Amino acid sequence: MEGGLPEGVLAWERSLLTAETIGEWLAIAMDPPGVSRDDRAITLMVADSTFELRHLAAGNHAAAELALPVTFVDSLLGVAPQLGALHESWRGEFHAADHALLVPGAQGLKHLLMLPLRRGEHLIGVWSLATREVAPALAGAGEALLAHAATVLAASLERLFDRARLLRGGLIDTLTGWNSGRYLYTRLREEIARSQRRGASTGCLVIDIDRLHSVNEDLGQPAGDRVLREVAHRIESQVRSCDTAARLGSDQFVVLMPETGAVQGTPLAARILTAVRAAPVDLGGGLARPVRVSIGIAAVRPPAAGERKTLADRLLADAVAALHRVKQKGGDGYEVAAP
Repeated sequence: MEGGLPEGVLAWERSLLTAETIGEWLAIAMDPPGVSRDDRAITLMVADSTFELRHLAAGNHAAAELALPVTFVDSLLGVAPQLGALHESWRGEFHAADHALLVPGAQGLKHLLMLPLRRGEHLIGVWSLATREVAPALAGAGEALLAHAATVLAASLERLFDRARLLRGGLIDTLTGWNSGRYLYTRLREEIARSQRRGASTGCLVIDIDRLHSVNEDLGQPAGDRVLREVAHRIESQVRSCDTAARLGSDQFVVLMPETGAVQGTPLAARILTAVRAAPVDLGGGLARPVRVSIGIAAVRPPAAGERKTLADRLLADAVAALHRVKQKGGDGYEVAAP
């Protein structure tokens, strides 16, 4: 029906919003609902005058996964001056003289839908869908629905470029998607400073995966990486929204707990142990293995005049020492550092 929402559009938009890599996003963006794969050509043109986005896409491994013809240009208007008038979606007949640069190389195209990708008032890209036989179903949607689809495309792609910037800056662990150790040390000092102002404690858990090396040795590093990702997911399911979680080392994670003493951190440690023990970790190929963790808990109530870096280092060292005591007892448990 004219102006209605084509079937599958909402699911397509949700997939765009939840994509985890630029390559995954591109694969989803090239597969909109309501049009045959044999009867379409889809392109994305993105403004990138500083060459930053090209480097971010390459660093996000998009080049290896590239599923959608994507063109980075210094200026959209320099390539296609008519885009300056593209304030909303455009749908109509495909004319090679006007549109060939947007959809290069494809033959026999008759119908075209263009969605402008905007950041505020600025045009940052154009998503184009051209077909040979049947006009795309999406082109029959109302302007408000097309504007929503364009907003989802732009916002979801911008989010992934922002994430790529964080990865490039070393603030995100690429394997688990958690904060990195570099980010953790910054947050530790910030939290120590807040505790000094409020006269409160700052607590932390250091969590180590027991015998992860045996998984790597027996089944290879990809299996070990699966364990890391799954354990990170199970830990994350238990932490509070106010906590900061980060991957510290090859098989260690840290949970920073604002305004929390060491003993107050034991319920969280117990929940994490239960979550990790709940089920074996799927390693692929029909293999699964039970996994356990060891947890050290420590806290510090910093004096107002204390040196923040020293206090942060001490907090982590106390939690690691408690962790080692759990390891010496066989693992799969937690221990609180002595005050």
